[in-house]
Amino acid sequence: MIFITGGVRSGKSAFAENYARQLGENKSLYYVATGVSFDDEMKKRIVRHQRDRQNQNANWDTVEMQVQIPLTIQQLSKEAVVLFECVTTWLSNVLFNYEAEGKNSEYINNCIESLQKQLLAWHQHGATIIVVSNEVLDELPSHYDEVNLYRKLLGKLHQWIVQHSDEAYEVQYQLVQRWK
Repeated sequence: MIFITGGVRSGKSAFAENYARQLGENKSLYYVATGVSFDDEMKKRIVRHQRDRQNQNANWDTVEMQVQIPLTIQQLSKEAVVLFECVTTWLSNVLFNYEAEGKNSEYINNCIESLQKQLLAWHQHGATIIVVSNEVLDELPSHYDEVNLYRKLLGKLHQWIVQHSDEAYEVQYQLVQRWK
């Protein structure tokens, strides 16, 4: 498992896609896309990412995922490379569903545990997993409880992923720093 983080528009997605293609030569490439096109900016971002992948010399199997991992990719071969893009968007989706549907905090914990179990299952089965996330934890604490909850959950999730990762990278301004 490989963790890649960085600021918004830092070059982390391009780095992750290039790395996945290198690791995925003659293997199945899966792109797990967690983005939801809820406004024009997000729609443009999704289209840009799709176009970027289409222009690559790779055969990506894109799987859209808002919260739960689709059954179609729960069981992958050892020859698979999975690029999970991205944890911050996925966690936002979880919290949005939590708020919109009036679910309790157990819902959040169950979603996080489910993601963790799936990442470990793929890893233990021999697939290569690249997990991308945004670095938003350098900001000062917020005056809003929801933002602080998001940051708390994201921080714990980042720590868990790095603990279980073989490699961890931070990308800033297209400069890559390997931390693990």
